[in-house]
Amino acid sequence: MSNDTFGVELAELDKIQRDWHSASKHMKELNQQLSDVKSTLVKAASIDLAAAPLAHLPGFGVAYQVLKDVKEILQLTERLEERKGLLLDELAADAEKIKRVKDEYEANEKKIEEKLKKAKEAGKQNDSPSAGQHSGTGSGTGNTGGGNGSSNSGGGPAPTPGHGDGKWKTVGDWDAWSPGKHHTTTGAGVETAPDTSGLPQERKDIIDRALERVNHRIGYSQSATTNGYRDDCSGFVSAAWGLKPPGLNTYGLMGGDTAHQITKDDLQPGDALVAGDHTVLFGGWADASHTKYVALEDNGSQGTVSHVIPYPYYSGDAASERAGGHPYVPYRRNGL
Repeated sequence: MSNDTFGVELAELDKIQRDWHSASKHMKELNQQLSDVKSTLVKAASIDLAAAPLAHLPGFGVAYQVLKDVKEILQLTERLEERKGLLLDELAADAEKIKRVKDEYEANEKKIEEKLKKAKEAGKQNDSPSAGQHSGTGSGTGNTGGGNGSSNSGGGPAPTPGHGDGKWKTVGDWDAWSPGKHHTTTGAGVETAPDTSGLPQERKDIIDRALERVNHRIGYSQSATTNGYRDDCSGFVSAAWGLKPPGLNTYGLMGGDTAHQITKDDLQPGDALVAGDHTVLFGGWADASHTKYVALEDNGSQGTVSHVIPYPYYSGDAASERAGGHPYVPYRRNGL
């Protein structure tokens, strides 16, 4: 399982854990209120109407019916109190189960990070034509995730498959993140290029770094890295933003120490749209009504690509993220 996937599931577990604690707290408050109501009902049910000063007045018989109703409500309250007590116990037990599952996920995420680190170190040691790296590692010719020689930003002859051109180096097992499934090993490249004229240098640098990876036609993998950055959506944006390799996951990109939320109207080239499971770099508006924009991204079906898409993202995916509580939100790297 990938770091991005673990990040999503850990975030979901965090939310479930918070919701469980909130529900438990609310149940305890309701339990206390129920206890107070019961106390009042007990007092009311113990009243001796026959000894009441007004017992001789006409119509006082209604009071006996009220008392009967009070006693029935008291019985219902006692049963409800018992059930609430059982529910509180179940909530506490479930909260403990969630904690155990979360701990297991965190432990597994740590193991994966260690394996990726070892794979990266091994790739550096074995980075030679005789090492026989996987052909789909984003740096070779043909269907190797790096495109052909014509897509290399440096020009010249095509690089040796799987070994880069002296600059482009990909390491890791391209297929490890999702065994048995088809993997996009060649990026779609530039379908529509963003306009960088007039941009401040820092924003132009971000777009240029993104375009460099798009032009190199890197594929998509959550277990491989190219030039130190993970070959997935968040690794792509991390590389463009100039963050520390191998890059953050989507939730890391939303962290306050890395970026901050902005509005749709504030978006400028070099900002990003981040959701729970995906992120894209904003390259500028493609229409005057701001319903479409140039997006630079690394996605599972196209690899690295620069193209025009609807805002905030394709409708089905955007709706899914919204329904899951992690909609696409504009973010700006701190200090930009």
